Amino acid sequence: MKLKIMGSGGGEGYPALFCECEHCKAARKAGGKSLRSLSQVLIDDKLLMDLPAATHAHCLANGISLGHVEHLLITHTHTDHYVPTILDTRGGDYAHNMAAKQLHIYGNKEVQRKFEATFELFPIGKEIRESIVLHTVHAFEPFTAGEYTVTPLKACHAFEEDSLNYIIDDGKKVLLYLLDSGYPYDETLRFIADYGKKIDCVVMDATMGNGYYKGHMNFAENKKLKAYLTGEGMCDANTEFIVTHITHNHAGTHEEIEKIFAGSGIDVSFDGYEKNF
Repeated sequence: MKLKIMGSGGGEGYPALFCECEHCKAARKAGGKSLRSLSQVLIDDKLLMDLPAATHAHCLANGISLGHVEHLLITHTHTDHYVPTILDTRGGDYAHNMAAKQLHIYGNKEVQRKFEATFELFPIGKEIRESIVLHTVHAFEPFTAGEYTVTPLKACHAFEEDSLNYIIDDGKKVLLYLLDSGYPYDETLRFIADYGKKIDCVVMDATMGNGYYKGHMNFAENKKLKAYLTGEGMCDANTEFIVTHITHNHAGTHEEIEKIFAGSGIDVSFDGYEKNF
């Protein structure tokens, strides 16, 4: 399985647009891996995770088109993860020769509600609307998305809606995607333990850095979760662990974060980060 983290920042990006804090000034000066756009992941170049406002910029930066993407998983509907207005250019005079005739979008009930509300105000063409298929999914109820078996998990985040994390299984490799989320609920950990297959890669929320908030993980919790998943046999020494969704409020430059995770076996992602596992 190929994982591409196109955006590795938190909800306001890093550096944030209007912020002149010491972390943001340091990131602007350092450049490179310290510059983080809104979080988004592409799997095997065909399964997309979330749809932030930065999606077009991500495609430009990585030289890709989304015309061949058939499946889109939405974790929750906060605007740094889901901006349905982007979809008004999927067809008509805006997009030609798409390999994927339909785009299937999976998420909680708010995903469809906000989609319909958006395009009630800003109508899209009939052809475009008919090419987009919305699926409401629920925690712990697996479904099939192309070649993948996808299992939504209950995420500790966005408490006003049923926020989701995902297990993505292509029959050979298993990805555990824990973004956005605080330290997983006990019922989520039990479900992962009962899944019955080793996890090959874990992508973890690291928003809180050296701080704390229930709805996001911090660096200490990232290390704690790795130890727990490995100790309980869900992961092993070959499992890849990666942190992302990093913010200026709780962490410094990329180089400084790498020092914090040095020797832990946890990779610090950046925009454009790739991992084959």
